[in-house]
Amino acid sequence: MVYPQIYLGHIPSTAAERIALRVRALDLRAALRAGPRSRPELDRTFALLNFAAGGVPSEAGGATTIELLLLRPHAAIVAAIRAYPGPIEVTPDGHWTDLTTGAAIRDERGRSPLQSVRAQRDAVRARLDQHAGSLLDPAAGSAVEAPSFARMVGALICAPDTHPESHISLDVEDHRQQLKILGLDELAGLAAMIRAGMQLSEGAMRWIVAELFEGQQWHDGERFLFELAPGRFQLRVLGDGDRPEVVVPLMEGDNIAGRRRSAQRYERRIILTGDDLISSDHARLSCADGDLVILSDTSKNGTWVTPPGGTEEWLHSAERAIALGTVLRMGMTQMRLERISEL
Repeated sequence: MVYPQIYLGHIPSTAAERIALRVRALDLRAALRAGPRSRPELDRTFALLNFAAGGVPSEAGGATTIELLLLRPHAAIVAAIRAYPGPIEVTPDGHWTDLTTGAAIRDERGRSPLQSVRAQRDAVRARLDQHAGSLLDPAAGSAVEAPSFARMVGALICAPDTHPESHISLDVEDHRQQLKILGLDELAGLAAMIRAGMQLSEGAMRWIVAELFEGQQWHDGERFLFELAPGRFQLRVLGDGDRPEVVVPLMEGDNIAGRRRSAQRYERRIILTGDDLISSDHARLSCADGDLVILSDTSKNGTWVTPPGGTEEWLHSAERAIALGTVLRMGMTQMRLERISEL
């Protein structure tokens, strides 16, 4: 089995949130796989994203959404993930400040991020403690004690890392309460160091994320097992001479069309071959919540756009919304934007 195994609680309702969550899952996987390796059993990692401690999605029951539960045989971490583009200051008396703007950093309830994390950690821990007896490994017999989650860590994770000019100083009580502030790049190291006085089997970790908190396996360590939203659009690449017609689905978020075959970072690529007039990265097609797709030309030669019932227009180093039925020409290759359900 390849780790981390990533599970998902509930699916966000908007495209922007779904796109961000997918990137978060991939960032988390990359950070954990880049971390220190020791004994194989310590690499067993289960992660649950976007869930509620009571098992009820926040949209339905008003419960607080918990962003991350990370489990290893000897460690349990509940975390919130935040992106702070500039430096922040955290003082021992609990004041959080954005040093770029001077504004206080608080959640919608007026709490500091670490106070919010502590409340989420305690809610998860309380539910785990209620069901600790269910986590015994039957193969080990009666000698195994129910795990204690008293030393479960609550963490505020800065993504992708903590700004180097940040000033962070926690109160002694925060340390005693197992509360941490760290960068995403430090998460694997923290998880490897923690010895929380528990011993969780692989079966127990899977039961926690899949049964107790009702998560669905989303990433098996190598690939996503399902998309968060079904594709709604496709490009029909029109045939020309000996080149057959091809239909390419567009995924939610950005789709990069061009001759380059290798993806960079988390790109979803539409590979167009047999036409030297097409740039390596010719255009970006972005799909979100509406019935329009945003086309951004990034090519040397531009993209020709023919809207339904309209005339061909040249787009170069610019973007525009395109409607269903629009015909695009990149180099000598033509393609038409369609809705998948039309087939």
